[in-house]
Parts: sequence; structure tokens; C-alpha cells
Amino acid sequence: MEKTTTPETIIKQVERYLETKFKLLKYEGVHKASGIIAEMITDLVVVVLLLLTFLFVSITLGLFAAHFLHSGWKGFGCVALLYFIMSLFAKTLKLSLQNTFIRISISKVFKHK
Repeated sequence: MEKTTTPETIIKQVERYLETKFKLLKYEGVHKASGIIAEMITDLVVVVLLLLTFLFVSITLGLFAAHFLHSGWKGFGCVALLYFIMSLFAKTLKLSLQNTFIRISISKVFKHK
């Protein structure tokens, strides 16, 4: 026995298909967004921990230099001078660093499929 397909049943099937497709796209969007947010939070935690490490290493380096120079301000001044020289170096590489960070950001967004 052959089942006849009426225009009404075809329209209902198309409607169900479109609803299912819309739900699928919505769920995929939520999955991608949650992955990006989770990765950003993880990166933020890592950056905060690295900044704390940098802070304590800087203090330790300043105290170490102060011990050898027999002066606290000279020890921390040397560390400040070191960071100033590093900032000048980073300033000369600013465009290159920006492009690197842009590539990393774009790859993170498009990596989640």
C-alpha cells in the first residue's frame, strides 16, 4: 500500500526540519561560545598567576641585588632599570607583538568548532 504525500504533510515535514535545524544551530552556538568563555577564563587565571610570579620574582631580584650592592635603593633601582630597558625593547617590537596577539586571538575564536 503506497502512502500518498500531500502538500500539507510536506509542509509539516519541512517545518519540523527547519525547527530541528534551528535548534541544532543554537546548540552549536552555545557550545562554541561556552568553549571560548571557558578558555578566556582559564587564560585570565594563568595571566594573574604569572603576574603574581613576576611580582615576587622582581622583589626577590631586587633584594638579591640590594644584598650585593649593600643598598636597598640601588638593588631595586637596578631591577627598575632592567625593566625599563626591557620596555624599550618591547616598544620597538610593538607592531610584531600586536600581530602575534591578534593571530592568537583569532585562532582561539575559530579553533572551537
